[in-house]
Amino acid sequence: MTVDAELQIHEVRSATATEVTVVVRCLRGPVRLGARFSLVRDTRAPVDLTVTSIVRYHHPDRTVDPGHSALVTLRGTGARELRPTVGETGREIMPIVQGHSPATPR
Repeated sequence: MTVDAELQIHEVRSATATEVTVVVRCLRGPVRLGARFSLVRDTRAPVDLTVTSIVRYHHPDRTVDPGHSALVTLRGTGARELRPTVGETGREIMPIVQGHSPATPR
């Protein structure tokens, strides 16, 4: 699978059965509204989540670039896979979701 978008989940702010709002750091992108995530990188857990909102510095935005953080809302299935796990060393492992971002709007 070719991946052009990755978000590392740092904190889950709120979650329902179909929507989750998380604090993220963009690892690969840019990640735009409408980006679709299908896999949690290290656990290989499948998810089906679409970016419906991006907030940076308390303002709505259409994009989050690599190296930047944002509050992102994702809609779909797999929100429970976004919780940190504890690794063999006892340290928390922050999940990384992989997927694709839509083309740059013209």
